[in-house]
Amino acid sequence: MDSANHVARGGPITQTPEFCQYATGACDQSFANLRSSDALFLYPSQPEIIASTIEETVRQFNRVTPGGRWHSWQDLGITGQIIFCEICKAMRSTNLVVADVTTLNFNLLFEIGYAVGLGVPIVPIRDTSYIQDQRVFDELGLLDTLGYVDFENSDELGSKILKLVGSQPFNVQNPPINREQPLYLLRSHIHTDGMIKLMSALKKSGLWFRTFDPKETPRLSLHEAFKQTISSLGVVAHLVAPQRAGSTAHNARCAFVAGLGMASQKHVLMLQEAVVPQPIDYRDVVRTYSNAAAVPDLIIPMIAEVVEELQESRFVPVTLPLRPLEKIDLGDLAAENEIKGLRSYFVATAQYNEAKRGHARLVVGRKGTGKTAIFYGIRNAYKPSHSHLVLDLKPEGHQFTKLRESILNELTPGLQEHVLTAFWNYVLLMEIAHKIVHEDRTFSYRDANLRQAFVDVETAYGTDVVTEQADFSERLLKLVDHVVARKAGIANILTTSDVTSLIYSKDIRLLSNALGHYLAKKEGVWLLFDNLDKGWPVFGAKVEDILILRSLLEATRKLQRQLENRDVEFHAVVFIRSEIFERLIRETPDRGKDTAVLLDWNDPEVFREIVRRRIALNTEMEGMSFQELWPVFFETHIRGEESFSYILSRTLMRPREVLRFLRECIDVAINRGHEKVTEADILQAERAASDDTFQELVFELADLDPYFSNVPYAFIGRPSYISLAQLQSTLTSIEVPEKDLELAIDVLLWFGFLGIADSSGDDRYAYQFQHNLRRLKGGLPQNFGFVLHPAFRSALGCVQK
Repeated sequence: MDSANHVARGGPITQTPEFCQYATGACDQSFANLRSSDALFLYPSQPEIIASTIEETVRQFNRVTPGGRWHSWQDLGITGQIIFCEICKAMRSTNLVVADVTTLNFNLLFEIGYAVGLGVPIVPIRDTSYIQDQRVFDELGLLDTLGYVDFENSDELGSKILKLVGSQPFNVQNPPINREQPLYLLRSHIHTDGMIKLMSALKKSGLWFRTFDPKETPRLSLHEAFKQTISSLGVVAHLVAPQRAGSTAHNARCAFVAGLGMASQKHVLMLQEAVVPQPIDYRDVVRTYSNAAAVPDLIIPMIAEVVEELQESRFVPVTLPLRPLEKIDLGDLAAENEIKGLRSYFVATAQYNEAKRGHARLVVGRKGTGKTAIFYGIRNAYKPSHSHLVLDLKPEGHQFTKLRESILNELTPGLQEHVLTAFWNYVLLMEIAHKIVHEDRTFSYRDANLRQAFVDVETAYGTDVVTEQADFSERLLKLVDHVVARKAGIANILTTSDVTSLIYSKDIRLLSNALGHYLAKKEGVWLLFDNLDKGWPVFGAKVEDILILRSLLEATRKLQRQLENRDVEFHAVVFIRSEIFERLIRETPDRGKDTAVLLDWNDPEVFREIVRRRIALNTEMEGMSFQELWPVFFETHIRGEESFSYILSRTLMRPREVLRFLRECIDVAINRGHEKVTEADILQAERAASDDTFQELVFELADLDPYFSNVPYAFIGRPSYISLAQLQSTLTSIEVPEKDLELAIDVLLWFGFLGIADSSGDDRYAYQFQHNLRRLKGGLPQNFGFVLHPAFRSALGCVQK
């Protein structure tokens, strides 16, 4: 066999690996008597009707082929052996892995990931007459790049497999090890206490890490999984209890990435919430917890292993010379994974400049529109200097659940807002003090007056060993616990004095005065808040959620008045989603207090500049304009249309989607051995990009109401342009009640799935009107029609106009 290109430490795959997670060191197996094969068939034992079809195919091959070089996992003689070790050796000595994905099976996904990591050619097969887990596979998206071989009987399967013997493996150049961010974390889609503890432990480890967050990007592509895993030293996957909604797709994704990581000799930690039976392939490497407090201890061994490897000077990554197209790195789709990269290619838009100058308290945009990039842009602009104090916080709405259920529900609306504003005021003062005490200690020795002011802050802040060792999420939860505990000693909360007793455990006036005196020696204070609405369903935020946001804004205004009375310049910026902003405006009596900048991306030239900077940075072509750079790497036209405009029109005009589409184009071209992205590559990538956008929509609709997540499927195979009557008929066909038809249409319009058809060809979509449906529908003729957005048409196989 040829050497596998995808093994991180190099070497032929028929040699024992230097590191195996099973052995937590060098592989302890013997590779002396590997049995070579033309193909290795991997499949679940159930359903038996599928397994027997595959086994019959293997028998037919061996009958007509001398030497019997066609093996299934049942031929491996695994009795008395470690089962996966025998499968691993068989994969290393075969020319082709054939894996059945008719049903979703964690063992199979782990093995497919392992084969990809080894660099062995792999062919997923599925019986198209047996439909069971198709929706979950659509959510995963991992195998779309590999493609499928469809079959209904053993003869059909055998004839198709014979044509694929000699196939090339998944062919992507190994990225270098990311030593600045050596860990890759698969976050769970539910932010449980265990997930919070895991994030806290990783942050405190001192190791920077990249994350896949299914809340931000529902589907993980094969290229992205490969790139992130291969460039890591360690992979951490947080598996959720099987009883939790969405657990099947998430845990299946974790199994695949874990297999990919173990094959490429990474340190892999699979952290399982709750004690549950595990798939036999990887059950020995899963670490289980029932109490979230155990999570930090479970992650310590991996942190130690990765730190040790980082310190080893003997490790030198070996990579092949990159072709020009392979040099392009469009960055991570999630801004929090590319904080340093943003400094090089961040585009300072007018909205960014408004926020950075302190002219806005709110930055508003849909998911994927660049709010987090602006968050880090402002932070990076002021944080490097001791002249400013920059406090960047990412509280998440679900952390207030206990406060809401234990206290707020018992209070009148007026008292609820009073209590929440006091709570936020206390949080802000404590976090500013925490920042000063932990980051300015050494700096304070430079000036005697500053030193005394620092000591005053430190004294007023006090110490709590447990809280001091926590990150912000844990400190916030601890504060909530303290408030709930104090509530037990207060019969009724009726007065300001009652609120003070409930919220404050410190002398708030002493702390406020100490902070004011210390901050007066700074040029300014910036408070940045992101993620507060993370976990709030689209259109499904509760009244209490909006109250939490409104109280935060009031607390920042109060703090601003306190500090500006001491001549301290103060700015606070809160980043929220568009529909949350709409609710805030509707439910705020005195509107207009807070200036907002809206992130709308209707100018194609801004997208061109975003792409130009990212391509130019990696290819050393900084001096070239977009018009000069684009033709070097992409064909300029598709079916007579300018190619970048073609790509842009098949997104919802959000930076994340544009970059994802372009990445798909580049990945397809590289896999095909092309020197530049061709028209055919773009058309092929369009299907994957469309599938990603469609699944992201389905997830967002499910957050709104699980019922709505089924609505887009009604448009499969439908015309892209439809009348109101046809649209109503389509919705009625999936049993949308007549009374809900208008609501369903508005939801599809707001999300951009549908637009308003315009006879001039300039169709209207919600993102062109800041998602204001009244403006979108304004001035329409009586018989207007609807149009399905081009971003979804490929995924749905819609009939073009």
